[in-house]
Amino acid sequence: MASVTLSEAEKVYIVHGVQLLECGGNLFDAISIAVKAALFNTRIPRVRVLEDEEGSKDIELSDDPYDCIRLSVENVPCIVTLCKIGYRHVVDATLQEEACSLASLLVSVTSKGVVTCMRKVGKGSLDPESIFEMMETGKRVGKVLHASLQSVVHKEESLGPKRQKVGFLG
Repeated sequence: MASVTLSEAEKVYIVHGVQLLECGGNLFDAISIAVKAALFNTRIPRVRVLEDEEGSKDIELSDDPYDCIRLSVENVPCIVTLCKIGYRHVVDATLQEEACSLASLLVSVTSKGVVTCMRKVGKGSLDPESIFEMMETGKRVGKVLHASLQSVVHKEESLGPKRQKVGFLG
């Protein structure tokens, strides 16, 4: 993570690093959930910029590992992919369902159900009524997805060091 100072009161952190280990459908959905969970767990050390009499600046990091800033993920969207199959649409489509779909709609939704972005993928077309129905479904599913994710990350955080480590981090 790199930091760029815009002004005395603003900093921008540039985050790099989504690495795919396997691709098994609904890629954007899974990445958006993983990124939101990772940002929730991110702690940024408190940084102070000190200036001496000559005007040169020095960066000071706190020695306390708990003296850090948490990122707000309240407005970080999650993506819901809806596949159009015939006159209906499917959320979290299987590989067989994806094969039957000529067009999909990716809907980026905040925890309050605000759509921040939409993208149509696939070679088929979507009529305006289908887009509206899929967008409404995406908003409804997105709000439930956010609530479930928040519940899981808060539960995991409450376990502290007692939480079970799984996978290659275990």
